[in-house]
Amino acid sequence: MNAAGRLGAYATGLAVIFAASFAAAGAVVPEETVADWTQQAQEAVKNHPADPGHTPAQDPADTAADGHDDH
Repeated sequence: MNAAGRLGAYATGLAVIFAASFAAAGAVVPEETVADWTQQAQEAVKNHPADPGHTPAQDPADTAADGHDDH
């Protein structure tokens, strides 16, 4: 089998595994769990600022002050 055939078989196998996993999750995970998870995710987004701004902890380290050469 050439490389293209092997890659095609691999991609097909991945697609089958993904589809089976998706179907199994839909059958196994209760709808209430999905709704609760979605609600928690939406609340987390609402409570998280869009632009937290710049903090001093984000400043690059001043290695020259530590005696390191910045080159």
